[in-house]
Amino acid sequence: MAFTVRLLNTPYHFNAEPTETVLEAALRQDVPMPWGCGGGICGVCMGQVVAGEMVYTHPPLALFEEDEAEGKGLFCCGYARSDLVLDVPELNSNAAAV
Repeated sequence: MAFTVRLLNTPYHFNAEPTETVLEAALRQDVPMPWGCGGGICGVCMGQVVAGEMVYTHPPLALFEEDEAEGKGLFCCGYARSDLVLDVPELNSNAAAV
């Protein structure tokens, strides 16, 4: 069962399968998410998980306890376990250009 992912303050929304990361799902559907390493090391894809649940198969190195406590997540290695609402700051400023 796919989950719906909506990006706050943008027109973007897409479906994420339980077997693909949020980033993989976004890129598969031509949603321009920021990313760097793709493995949870650099932190470029970090954003706020506003609503919903995301899990990891292994603890990402760039996600510190204080980030997680603030509700942040790394989308390159996070898997949706419910519908999600995400805040991706890099996309908020570009939303009008879409």
